[in-house]
Amino acid sequence: MQPFNKFVGIDWTGAKGVRHAGLAVALCTDGMGSPDLVDPPSGHNRWSRAELSDWLSARIGRRKGERVLVGIDSSFGMPFMDEGRYFPVAGAPTDVAHLWHTVRTLCGRDIDFYGGPFVDLHSDHYLRVGHRGTRYRRRMRVAENLAVASGAGPCESVFHLIGPSQVGLSGLSTMAMLHELNDADHIAIWPFDDPTSAPVVVVEIYAAAFAALGSHRGKVRDRAALTSILQAFGIEKEPRIGMAFDDHKADAILTAAALRHIAPERKYWNPPELSAMVRRTEGWIFGIV
Repeated sequence: MQPFNKFVGIDWTGAKGVRHAGLAVALCTDGMGSPDLVDPPSGHNRWSRAELSDWLSARIGRRKGERVLVGIDSSFGMPFMDEGRYFPVAGAPTDVAHLWHTVRTLCGRDIDFYGGPFVDLHSDHYLRVGHRGTRYRRRMRVAENLAVASGAGPCESVFHLIGPSQVGLSGLSTMAMLHELNDADHIAIWPFDDPTSAPVVVVEIYAAAFAALGSHRGKVRDRAALTSILQAFGIEKEPRIGMAFDDHKADAILTAAALRHIAPERKYWNPPELSAMVRRTEGWIFGIV
């Protein structure tokens, strides 16, 4: 594994709309400096998912010798191993590349990759406010079950769309973007691609698990908590967040810092339960072993 010299943390959102308060990006370089927040290159004060996709594919990893590890707090796949399929319907995807393509056909740039149309089409499988699909089950991926069992934090099923902990729409919008990023030759999406030497490697992360590495449980809701977590990663300087502190910015910052902290450790790239089938269908959460 060639070493990384830049680390990007992204707190993702599946919200409807174009510009999102819940979408935050932070970056740090190798060393011990604190991550900095990254503003949208368009000059808007909020990112769109499509703009972030363009930034990942065209703005980073392009300089000679630059190698970037990107962590996105979202789901890159759906449960498959528990039932041997994503959906019990004819023509359902059989691997993650097919799944991403299927999601992307319904969730395009014109709606900023919003996952709603996919949910509408497969509503029988989802639990939503006022609607329990006849085929709904609280299914979980292998890595999600392991995250819960290890105490890294609670995980919610991608088919459960009620409450602030729901991640289904977030994951669908991420998968739609990943379908685009998958066409970029300089980007590897782990664990589906070989990350050994690609200029940009994109991984799924779980911010709560990274916070737990810094001995913090729950949301990071104030500067003191964030500072304490960063100190656990060897960072003494407080990050520059400005007056408008929120947990989205905090999660992006701690993700960038945690990626830098654990990326050199071989165990995170080779979790024991990451089989060939899990790799092909569900993916993995970087940092869960």
